[in-house]
Amino acid sequence: MSAMAGPEPFTYRGDDWQLRYAAPSDNDRLCELFRSIHLEAALDLTQERDPDFFSLLRMHGGAHETWVAEGPGGSVEGCGSLAVRPGWVSGEVRPVGYLCDLRGTPALRKGRVLPKAFRIALEWARARHGVESFYTVVIDSNALARKALTEDREHRREQPIFRPMTPFNMTSVQFVGKGRRPVRSVDFVRPTERAELVDFFRRQQELRLYGEVVDDGWLDRRLAAWPGLSLDRFVVAKSSGGRIVGCAAPYDSAPFKRTRVLGYHGSMKWLRALHDGMVTVRGGVKLPKPGECFRFEFMSHLEVGEDPSILSDLLAFVYRAHAASNLHFLSAMIPRGSALDGAFAGFMVTRTPMTVYGVALRGSEMSRFDFGTPRPGFEIALN
Repeated sequence: MSAMAGPEPFTYRGDDWQLRYAAPSDNDRLCELFRSIHLEAALDLTQERDPDFFSLLRMHGGAHETWVAEGPGGSVEGCGSLAVRPGWVSGEVRPVGYLCDLRGTPALRKGRVLPKAFRIALEWARARHGVESFYTVVIDSNALARKALTEDREHRREQPIFRPMTPFNMTSVQFVGKGRRPVRSVDFVRPTERAELVDFFRRQQELRLYGEVVDDGWLDRRLAAWPGLSLDRFVVAKSSGGRIVGCAAPYDSAPFKRTRVLGYHGSMKWLRALHDGMVTVRGGVKLPKPGECFRFEFMSHLEVGEDPSILSDLLAFVYRAHAASNLHFLSAMIPRGSALDGAFAGFMVTRTPMTVYGVALRGSEMSRFDFGTPRPGFEIALN
């Protein structure tokens, strides 16, 4: 957790609730809250953040804070977090804040304390960190969350403004069969290519709304902050002339963030049977049993411009490199309507619709900003 600064710790009190900053001593209760909330659908899931809830926030590399919503008697009924870092906005470097970890029990969601508390929390973040540019991500199937954040009803008039920035699919390649070979030159990056890799990533991020600010020490800080990430995890695609034209770093978040399957219902029952039958014939890993976790890696640090052939070759290389690794799938963030979706031809995939939202305090400069972009500065592995 970042150290407290400025005025006394923020607390907002409603009739039956209070919202306060989390302390390290809240770790176990926050982890329990995450485990207790199910993402109920045909595939019943829960997310886990044991053993260190705050590990994921530290990976953002800047100031961060978590708010805890408490009910009568001090029970933890909800939470939300903010991670602040420098980012590119209209050609300028500004502080940007990623809003995440939004969770609430049914009792909290029925209350009307959150819109005002949300506004006060972001105003407090603006005062502490100078941040007016915020963003967050919501799964499209979570109708309750989308309604709560975007519906302009009277009791939500104090709530910050949420506008779509980038609709996208979390596109997951299933490990079924051996896969194909890439067409162009693709390999793990060599130590001698470190500077070229960082320069390529820097130039790509500067083109993104809220893209990361990449300086000379960026990679050292990233490797130190991300458990298990090392330079030799990066994969690069090269042009015929030997220049880096694409990169990605397959990354396993299981040590600090996991998705556990609680049950298969409805259509997911026969889809699971179909998938498991295919891997029996073609090779691969059966889907987890209820009570087990998905094993997968994110295509983190993914930069390919707008060229689907580069992404296709990166996917082909990573797929073959991981085919014997006992993973269920490999996930990438692909904007909906992007030409990059063509890179997945020939792979067995599932697509989970999600949306990046720009967030702004009412009346602020950013409340009039056009957030729409096909290239957001959003890292799927930090979601």
